[in-house]
Amino acid sequence: MIRITVVAPDRELGRLFSETFEDHDEQIHPADPKQEIYELEVLIEHNHDRIRQLQIDGDVVVARGHTAQILLENENSVPVVKLPVTGNDIIRCLKECGELYPERKPIIMGTRNIVFQVENLYDLFGRGLTPVLLTEQTPREIAAMFELMADPETSVMIGGRMVCEHAQQQGIPHVMLRSGRLAVWQTITEAKRVAWISRVEQEKATRYKSVLDCATEGILVVDRKGRLSIMNATCEEMLGVQADNSIGKEISELFGESDLHGFILRSGSLRDEILLYKGQSFAANKDTVVHKAEKIGTVITLRRVREIQETEVNIREKMHRKGHTARHTFKDIIGVGKTIQATKEKAHSFSSVDSNVLIYGGTGTGKELFAQSIHNSSSRRKGPFVAINCAAISESLLESELFGYVRGAFTGASRGGKPGLFELAHRGTVLLDEVSEMSLRLQGRLLRVLQEKELMRLGDDKIIPVDIRIISAVNRDLKALVDAGKFREDLFYRLDVLNLDLPSLESRREDIPFLSRYFIQSLEEKNGPRKTLEKSALEYLQRRSWRGNIRELMNACERLYVLSETDRIDENEARRVLGGEASRGLSSVLPGSNSDDETLRALLEEEGYRKDRVAERLGIHRSTLWRRIKKLNPPRN
Repeated sequence: MIRITVVAPDRELGRLFSETFEDHDEQIHPADPKQEIYELEVLIEHNHDRIRQLQIDGDVVVARGHTAQILLENENSVPVVKLPVTGNDIIRCLKECGELYPERKPIIMGTRNIVFQVENLYDLFGRGLTPVLLTEQTPREIAAMFELMADPETSVMIGGRMVCEHAQQQGIPHVMLRSGRLAVWQTITEAKRVAWISRVEQEKATRYKSVLDCATEGILVVDRKGRLSIMNATCEEMLGVQADNSIGKEISELFGESDLHGFILRSGSLRDEILLYKGQSFAANKDTVVHKAEKIGTVITLRRVREIQETEVNIREKMHRKGHTARHTFKDIIGVGKTIQATKEKAHSFSSVDSNVLIYGGTGTGKELFAQSIHNSSSRRKGPFVAINCAAISESLLESELFGYVRGAFTGASRGGKPGLFELAHRGTVLLDEVSEMSLRLQGRLLRVLQEKELMRLGDDKIIPVDIRIISAVNRDLKALVDAGKFREDLFYRLDVLNLDLPSLESRREDIPFLSRYFIQSLEEKNGPRKTLEKSALEYLQRRSWRGNIRELMNACERLYVLSETDRIDENEARRVLGGEASRGLSSVLPGSNSDDETLRALLEEEGYRKDRVAERLGIHRSTLWRRIKKLNPPRN
């Protein structure tokens, strides 16, 4: 509902508005397509002091003469529509005046609008009609004009309430200049138009303010004269300033000689400036508002640096929960022998510090398992754990994955760019598996990350600080690669701060029975049927050569579980299932081997070059198999 408030000097005018409004309200207003419901409120008041104190709650206020001027001067947020005095009103008043006082000279006192109307009526009423302009419309001005113009013996005064009241005090005949039904009708029409537009603008402003107040950034707008024009709730809280008391004030008065004041005065658009205000650090941006090539204001956005840092941590934690996580702890490292227990204790001690770790171990010894366990026992446990195999992807792809890129960095780059794994691992841990396979050029970029704790995306010129711990894993002698010039010595010493040698399964045979039973029980929990390894089968597994280490043993146990024809697996059954695949020349296909490439070729041909199947039979990772295939001389398709 839209409310129109009328402030009338007397009940007669108030009644005219009410009667006219009832008829007018039945008309369809062309400016109001939604057909809002309008309500009329009439206030009878002519005392100027009380008018100044009125609290108008409507959408538009209607008044005439000096009352309208007072309401306009009050700077009320409610728009004011003036009730005009039309030519018809003046003609009607002059007609009444001629009938009552035919021998007297009419003097009309009023606003400029009334004077213009009278001047247009000269041709009808002659020069005997005298208009007097009231600029201030105050009792003092009216008294002065009466002394100058009025003659009690020959004049009749025409005007509003104050003019008629003064004429009555002076004993001069007078006629009240009243607005007629036509003027009231026109005023109601205009009031509805203004009220509807005002309501639309108010609703728009409310939505606009709600949007601004919901923003997590502090937003303030300064007009072209350097005065504060808009400030959202967040900015009020940040700066300790009340918008209601500050809008319209000079920024120099509000912010003094502070960093913020200087920042606002600087020309042009500015990005990511750090300001200090009232003991707080803010990241600030500034843009110029231009309309028709003319600057009309400035928009400033502020964020607390502390909140930016906290948001970054929260985002990284959410990303961490979405996938870059370490699932395993030291409890998942199975073994009862002294060798593995000593290794676990040493690795656990690495969790109490933040130094880089280099893990040595053959394929299938659990390098990533140890890396995840170290991370989950460290102070970085709430941060992400990002693992990448440096041998599994090409150099160019590895670079973009590690360091990220910006839009247009290379052909095929995502439109919005992409953060690298080092960025995603901020305040967490990165596992670089098979770091020995990284090219010398990428080794140089990695060295800078370790030294400077910062990186630059591909195609970008912006430095991004990162806080990461590096755990590297290799199954080759990294020092030998340094001596051969295939690995940077400075990077080696950065990575090899703490080192951990993982024992092969050959060196911890006492754990084979325990591990075998554990793997079989895990399969039972997943699949249901219960199967048992007899003592003879465990002894047979303990005697076998496990060059693929724990991964090969785990794969062998799965084959035993799936392919055995009995629920109680003894040595004969184990030999039947595993005997044909018992470590046939596997040493020649392991990393570092220099003999009998034909064994690997034979396995590839036997499996129809299904590399996943060959890797499973060998108990090695597919990336290790790929690397070994590349070294075949000459390789076959």
